[in-house]
Amino acid sequence: MAPGCDNCYAAALDRRTGGNHWEDPPKILSESNWGKPRTWNRKAKKAGERHRVFCGSMCDWCDKNAPESQRDRLWEAVRATPSLDWQLLTKRAPRIKQCLPPDWEDGYPNVWLGVTVEDRKHGLPRIDHLRQVPARVRFLSVEPLLEDLGELDLTGIHWVIVGGESGAGARPMKPEWAYSVRRQCEAQGVAFFFKQWGAVRGKGGKTMDGQVVMRWPAISSERPTA
Repeated sequence: MAPGCDNCYAAALDRRTGGNHWEDPPKILSESNWGKPRTWNRKAKKAGERHRVFCGSMCDWCDKNAPESQRDRLWEAVRATPSLDWQLLTKRAPRIKQCLPPDWEDGYPNVWLGVTVEDRKHGLPRIDHLRQVPARVRFLSVEPLLEDLGELDLTGIHWVIVGGESGAGARPMKPEWAYSVRRQCEAQGVAFFFKQWGAVRGKGGKTMDGQVVMRWPAISSERPTA
């Protein structure tokens, strides 16, 4: 595992609720949950809005142990919900291409693809893998930010989220690391979203220079909403 997984919130939550989603065979989503995206889509369409879905907060959609049938169901749900923007995040960047559906082509209009970037050794190479994949939006989840990332090439990246670690054993994020990423995003025209400073009790705050900085990627509105 990469160091970004060391204090995994999903694993801690799983243990706290008495589950074991990473057992063999792995647990999969219930039938009732598979129906929820269609309900969300109807609500979004009725409101004339686009709603965002962060998919798989308790899993990695590119996990090699995930049943292929479940990924097929995911893509079926994505195609059936054009009023939802699906945010798919992975640490397994080399597997992105092989986990995409056959009709991906230039990317589904309602899918945002992202990778985790927690440090230089493990995180930065994932950016290059992501850049090679066509997508409506490519984003970086720079959390937990564990060190200075140095100079970043954000070519082809539309959105960057930065956050510190929170919870038991939280590793501190130095302010200069976060400010460096922000400056580089601004210089390269990439939307910057600051999530939190992080802390053992999650009270580190979420402002930079006294302001909440939560920018979203600028994307075309020419998308189907049927």
